[in-house]
Amino acid sequence: MSYGLIYTVPFATLDNASCVVEIEKENYIGKSKELIPAGDSPFTVDIEDEEFLYTPTRFSTATIRVVGSDYLQSLFSTAYQMYRVTLKVNGLATWCGFIKPELYTQDYTLKTFNLELECMSAMSTLEFIDYKQMGESRTFVSFWDLIKKCITSTSAQYNAVYFPHVYAKDVESYATESNVLEGITVSEQNFFDEDDKAMNLKEVLEEVCKFLNWTCVDWRGDLYFIDIDHIGEFYKYGPVTFEKIGTEGLNLLNVQSIGFAGSDHALDILPGYNKVTVKDSNYPVDSLIPDLFGDSLLSPLIKNSPYYRKIDGDRFSFFVKFYINPRFNNVFSDKDSLQGIEIDLKSLGNNADNAVINNIGSLISKQAKYKWENGTPSSLSFEDVLIIGMGLGNKNYSSLTDLTLFLNKDIPVLQINSDYLVETIISPSDGSSYLLLSGQYFQSDSLYTSPAQGGDGTWNNTAGDNCCKFKLKIGDKYWTGGKWTKEESRFIIKCGGYGKSKVWYEWNDFENNVTYDMNIDSKGYAIPIKASDKLFGKIELTVLRPFPNNYGEGGRIKRYPYYTFMRDLKLQLFSGIPEQDEEKNNDTDRIYENVANENYINELEEIEFKITSHNNDGACYSKVIIGDNYLTDNLYSVIEGTTIRPEEHLIRRIIKRYSAPQIKLTQVIKETPDLTPITRLSDNYMVNKRFINVGGTIDYKMNQFQCIMIEV
Repeated sequence: MSYGLIYTVPFATLDNASCVVEIEKENYIGKSKELIPAGDSPFTVDIEDEEFLYTPTRFSTATIRVVGSDYLQSLFSTAYQMYRVTLKVNGLATWCGFIKPELYTQDYTLKTFNLELECMSAMSTLEFIDYKQMGESRTFVSFWDLIKKCITSTSAQYNAVYFPHVYAKDVESYATESNVLEGITVSEQNFFDEDDKAMNLKEVLEEVCKFLNWTCVDWRGDLYFIDIDHIGEFYKYGPVTFEKIGTEGLNLLNVQSIGFAGSDHALDILPGYNKVTVKDSNYPVDSLIPDLFGDSLLSPLIKNSPYYRKIDGDRFSFFVKFYINPRFNNVFSDKDSLQGIEIDLKSLGNNADNAVINNIGSLISKQAKYKWENGTPSSLSFEDVLIIGMGLGNKNYSSLTDLTLFLNKDIPVLQINSDYLVETIISPSDGSSYLLLSGQYFQSDSLYTSPAQGGDGTWNNTAGDNCCKFKLKIGDKYWTGGKWTKEESRFIIKCGGYGKSKVWYEWNDFENNVTYDMNIDSKGYAIPIKASDKLFGKIELTVLRPFPNNYGEGGRIKRYPYYTFMRDLKLQLFSGIPEQDEEKNNDTDRIYENVANENYINELEEIEFKITSHNNDGACYSKVIIGDNYLTDNLYSVIEGTTIRPEEHLIRRIIKRYSAPQIKLTQVIKETPDLTPITRLSDNYMVNKRFINVGGTIDYKMNQFQCIMIEV
């Protein structure tokens, strides 16, 4: 966004410091106008004064007061970042925000009146900006990139951003002063719900801060990430380059030395807490591949009523609907050259089946049928069927001297759209986890053949050992059928043949290789995964044109059906631990809690984490990765002096800090740039006690800060 200066409001403090409020309009080009400040308080800032010290954000609002003879209707807007407001004191940005849309008040009975403009801090506008994925597809994103995205999305003019040096991968890494936030990642899918609705950026920032036990505060033109328990260094970064430009330590100020600017002082006693509960809101990976036949995802190719096509056979009537699913790519190849070709299914409409009649490829359909001798049914029941054209239609078998050679090539017919690939990490803590690929399959020479007519097995011996072919890639590794390797590979799943089952005209389950010791409560083709496999990245499943695993009589294929049909295609993850899989199916959240004294309970309101550590939870979008594995209880904290789980870290902090009541002071002191959110404050009348500023109201002209302080 670009902004042009439209109004200025100059004034001076009681100490004669030069101040100016700059109001800029998005995409404005023109001259600016000076407005007259109103009264003794032309610009005040109210900082949220949340008493709970571990709140994830503490932002501010501001009020501009000017004298006017018109209503400044040009400032009326419905956008939260249309009018940018920056207070500069002695030329330095001291507050950054935006005018709230549709919200200002004035007296309209006088020719000249005072106009109040309500503003919100730049960080507060994140509430009105939805999260958008970083690239073409959703991937793992680092905490560092998330924080940078939030800051840059505010379009604010901050001077600097401060981060506490608290965490590291291990104690050795802490000594190197490396930025651990660059190596902590979480799936972007975590910021989209099951209906694909995005979190807003304020929610994303709050979840990052909760996980780190930090508070984000905008203060005097700077942005601070505060760790209330950290007494070490804070690293200073540039707000544009995000390069480290310095360090800052805690400073100590005495309120009597600062000086008082009013008499509205107060003392409060805040209660303690001895029970803390943190709930991990798990976001399990329900399916590792999109739903091929999800009704909300399908776009019909037949646009006119009755939205299906009727085909009459010799004993049956068939009804078909054709669809495209944007989360999948139907892939086509020329049946003669076997080279990939582009086919626009939308343009084919009612005749979309020509794409699989005349080429090698796939088509998503829903099919219904009835047998004439049974009479016309009162309703039609459609089932989901993926049609695969083998490329054999209209071919003269006698001219194919080697059908085996023709069918041998691995040709993709269905792929997941790269924009919708699920990215996750599958790393069993011990033993093995399993991917389970399941589905059903039948074959026919006719595009519309009823499986109910039964098969006679005539072609089983000449067609060979029937199978489905797939390519499965996770990150940079492929499943070969026996192991995970970085070399490109494919694998097969048997579906019958040699008298095992009647493949033609009859639905057959994919081969079941599940055994009791896998602890999988389902049937299908199980693929083992061990921690040493280090599967980390996007999950890509490709359906290849089927082909016999073993050839028929004489070592060659003498006959093969024109079409293959699949349904109920699923790829699921099983941990191999029944209790864990049951928890996943029940969408069970994980609870951490601590009670310091069971004789008297004063419970803090439950804290919910939507970014979470891993604790034998299976594959979840909400789980954090550090390096190339899950973050568990292995995050080093200088506060603890050892590694710890963030949820448990927060509980320990709260129990320790709130084990006894705390003092809250409200004092009206002089506004000073030496006071920051990490400053420790002392009061001569509170011996051996230290306080931290947690909010209040700043009147810049009167050089006055009604400072709210809580004992630390």
